[in-house]
Amino acid sequence: MSIRYMIPGVVLMTASILGLGDKPSAFGQTLALLITFIGIGIFVTALVGYIVGQVLAEHRQNQERQQSL
Repeated sequence: MSIRYMIPGVVLMTASILGLGDKPSAFGQTLALLITFIGIGIFVTALVGYIVGQVLAEHRQNQERQQSL
């Protein structure tokens, strides 16, 4: 089995977008992995921030409801 089929598709796609050719170099693979994992980190951070915002908003609504009773 060729090493090409062992490399994740995301890495190959990113490498081809960056113009690193059909067989990306070690630098190209490293760059593609960095872009992938930084992107995942940004996505997860945004998702956690959204969840925290929702929890705080619900907490504030519960406090307002208790004060009005």
